[in-house]
Amino acid sequence: MDVQDSTSSTASLKDEIFESNFLEQCDEIVALESIYNSGENEKIKVLTQAKKDKNQLFNLLITVCPLPIADEIQVEVVLPLDPDVNDMAAAAPVDLSSLKLPANVQLLRSLSGQKFLCSFSVKYLSPLYLLVTFPASYPSKDAPHFDLQCPWLSKTQIDCIGQVLEMLWAEGSQMPIIYTWVNWLENNLISHLEIQDLLVIQPELDGHKNEKLMSSLTDVVPWYEDIGEVIATMKRYNQQQMDIEFCQSTHECHVCYQEKLGHQFFRMHECPHTFCHECMAEFCELHVKDGTVEALRCPDRECSAIVPPYIVQAVLGQDDYMRWEQLLLQKTLDAMSDTVYCPRCNSLVIAEAEEELHLAHCTACYFSFCTLCNHGWHQGRECQTDEELLNNMDQHKNVDGLNPAQFAKYRELRRKLQEEIEAKNLIKNKTQDCPHCRAKVEKIGGCNKMTCRCGKSFCWLCKKKIEDYSHFQKGCQLFPGVEAVAPVAPVRRPPDAVLRIQAQLEVNPELGVNRTYCPTCKQINLKGADHNNHIKCWNCKSNFCFSCKSRITGSIGAHFAGPCVQHT
Repeated sequence: MDVQDSTSSTASLKDEIFESNFLEQCDEIVALESIYNSGENEKIKVLTQAKKDKNQLFNLLITVCPLPIADEIQVEVVLPLDPDVNDMAAAAPVDLSSLKLPANVQLLRSLSGQKFLCSFSVKYLSPLYLLVTFPASYPSKDAPHFDLQCPWLSKTQIDCIGQVLEMLWAEGSQMPIIYTWVNWLENNLISHLEIQDLLVIQPELDGHKNEKLMSSLTDVVPWYEDIGEVIATMKRYNQQQMDIEFCQSTHECHVCYQEKLGHQFFRMHECPHTFCHECMAEFCELHVKDGTVEALRCPDRECSAIVPPYIVQAVLGQDDYMRWEQLLLQKTLDAMSDTVYCPRCNSLVIAEAEEELHLAHCTACYFSFCTLCNHGWHQGRECQTDEELLNNMDQHKNVDGLNPAQFAKYRELRRKLQEEIEAKNLIKNKTQDCPHCRAKVEKIGGCNKMTCRCGKSFCWLCKKKIEDYSHFQKGCQLFPGVEAVAPVAPVRRPPDAVLRIQAQLEVNPELGVNRTYCPTCKQINLKGADHNNHIKCWNCKSNFCFSCKSRITGSIGAHFAGPCVQHT
C-alpha cells in the first residue's frame, strides 16, 4: 500500500470515528432532554448545535439541583474586614448599603469586631450551572470540557468537584458521561463536601487582594458585589422548592382533621398554619356574612395572624369579596380618631385638626356640626343634651301662633327628638363601648366576660381589656352575685392527634401493636392501615422507621433499601 492509499485510509477512518462520535453525542443529548426537560422545567439547554459539515461543537448549559440531605441547613455569610485597618470602629468591608440584602436578612458585627455576619436557614440549596462542550473526539477518546459555576461554592470546592468528575470519566471512558455527572452532582455533592447542617459563604473582598488578607481566606467566593442577590436567590429558590414539596405531600387540616394533598390547602404568610380550601371558604363566608371581618384571623386558637387578602379573594364570590372590602374599609375608618359621620346625611367626614374646636364640616350636605353632640356647631358654647333641647323647644316655642303647616313640622321635630332620646337611653342602659374598637356591645345574659365582634375581650363591670378568665380571680365577679373563686390550675388538654390515636385504640385494641413513639420528640404515633413502616411524626414532622425506631435523615428510599422493609 503506497503513502497515498495509507493517507486516504487514515482520513476515512477519522471520518468514520467523527461520524460515530457525532451520532452518539446527538443520541446522548436527546436522552438527556427526555430525562431532565419536562414542561416548564428545562434543565438541559443546547447553546450551540454541532453539524457534520461545519467545524462547530455541541455546547450545553445544565442546571443541577442538589438534593437535600437534612431538614435544615444554616447558611452563614462572613464578610471579613481588611486586616490592615487598625481602627475596628471605622473598618467596614464596603458600603453596606450596596449589598442590597433581603429585608429579612440582617447584617451584624461579630463579637471580635473583625467580621460582618448574616445568617438564614434553607433546606434546598440553589442550583449549580454546568457548562459542557463536546469535543469531536468525545466519547471515543476525550472527555467533555466543563466549567462549573455556583455562587455559594469556593474555588477550592469547585476544583475538588472537578477532580471527582474527571475520575468518573476515567472509570467509564469511551461511554457517554453527562448523565453520570449530573446524577452524582444531584445526589452526592452536598455529602462529598461534608455540608451537614452548616454552610459558610465567605466572599472575596474587591480591592483587598493583598497577600496578608488572602492568606487568611482559604475558601472564598469570588462574587462579592452580588452577594445580596446570591442570598435573595438562595432564599427564593428554597421557598419555591418548599412549596412544591408541600403541594406534593399530604397534610392534615386542623379544622376538619381530614388528610388531603398540599395543593388543596392554603398557607398563611405570617404563621406556619395551613387549612384546606373548604374550611377556609366556610370560615371567610361566615365572618363576611356576620360583618365581623376584623375577626378574619388564623383559625388556630393560639394564633392571631391576619388572613391574607389573596385567600379571601380566592374563596369568596365577587359580591362577597366586595362586601369584605367595604366592611374592612368601614372598620378601618371607624377606628380612626379623626373621622366621624354626618348626623344629617351619614357621610364620612374628617374632623378639623384643631381638636379643641370639635368641628366637622360635611362636604356632601355642607352641614357644620359639633363632633361631641352631633348638633349644629356652637362655637364657645357648651353642648346641650337632647333633653335640654327638648325643654328649650317647649319653653320658647309659641305653639298657639303657628299655622297648621308650621305646627305639624314642629310636632314632627319634637317626635323625632323624643324618639332619639329614648333610643339613646336604651342603648346607654343596655350597651357598653368595646375598649378596643369602640363598637357598641349589648349584654343579653351569661357571664361578665364579653367578646366583641372584633375578636377582643373586656370585662362588663370595669370595662377593662382582658385576655382570659384570670381577670375575674382578682376582684370582678364572673357572674352577677357570685363571689370570685380562687384560681385553679388549668388541666392541660392532650393534643388532638393524641386524642384521635387513643380513640382508635379504644375502638380497635388490636392496633396497639402499631403504636410507637417518635425518637425525636417522644410523642405517640400510630402505624397506618397501609402497613407502611415510614412514619412521619404528627408533632415534630420528622421521619422515622417503625421497624428500627431510628430517625430517617436522608432519602426515604435509601433507608428502606437496606435491612429495613418499607411495607410489612
